[in-house]
Amino acid sequence: MHHEISVLFIAETLIPVIQEARQNRCDIYLVKDDGLYMMAEEGEILPDTGRRRVAYAVGFNPAIVAFDEWYHSLHDICGGDDFAETLQADSRIFDLVVKHHINLKIEFTPEAFSIIPVTP
Repeated sequence: MHHEISVLFIAETLIPVIQEARQNRCDIYLVKDDGLYMMAEEGEILPDTGRRRVAYAVGFNPAIVAFDEWYHSLHDICGGDDFAETLQADSRIFDLVVKHHINLKIEFTPEAFSIIPVTP
């Protein structure tokens, strides 16, 4: 059985996170806990969610996808442990997202992950 080893982040939802991180001169976190998302290390707490602005990977937003539909897939893609990886907000790959609305695919291996630009 073949499982996807990658996830997709859409530029439209990722751009506000990148802009917030750059405005606050902080890093971006790639987080796996309740879903898989990116968020600025520092930022405003949004009144409607009670947490910072986040950009979920497609299919891994627990507010719109049932737990049983994302949990096991995410476990297969990037393991069972929660994590937060630090990404530099001033990275050139994030420039592509902001300037050209390029989506980002993140490919996972057992040891690492890679960020790959994907034209919409």
